[in-house]
Amino acid sequence: MQFDQEAFGEYLEQMWEHLFEANPLSQIIAKINNNHRARRFFAMYLLKNRETFYSYYQMREELGIGYIFDTAISALFHEREKKPVKQEMIDLLQINLNMANQQVEGYSLREFDKDLNSFLAYWRKRTGGWEHLHKS
Repeated sequence: MQFDQEAFGEYLEQMWEHLFEANPLSQIIAKINNNHRARRFFAMYLLKNRETFYSYYQMREELGIGYIFDTAISALFHEREKKPVKQEMIDLLQINLNMANQQVEGYSLREFDKDLNSFLAYWRKRTGGWEHLHKS
């Protein structure tokens, strides 16, 4: 079994609706600096697929969201041996650690992992399994 990109997309859509109702993504991005939910959601949204990741990666400076990429990239490479889903996402997105302008540590990584764990719990409930995605 592999990372379920389709389920991840569905999860993101549900989170978007739950947290931001009908607000367009541009409004969510505008809130990133002043709203932790917007920041955390967008960090996950970037991982939706390779096209989304690279589209926003190219605009990161213009949109002032470089630090979100630094966080997401640092978090995916942090302790990835403990959570194989991280390596699957790295491979899917075709990213490397050098894509982060600076390494992020501490609380931001724990926040990211918490959000990723929320998806994994959703996925496990949906499919009944996650053994390969998460080592306890």
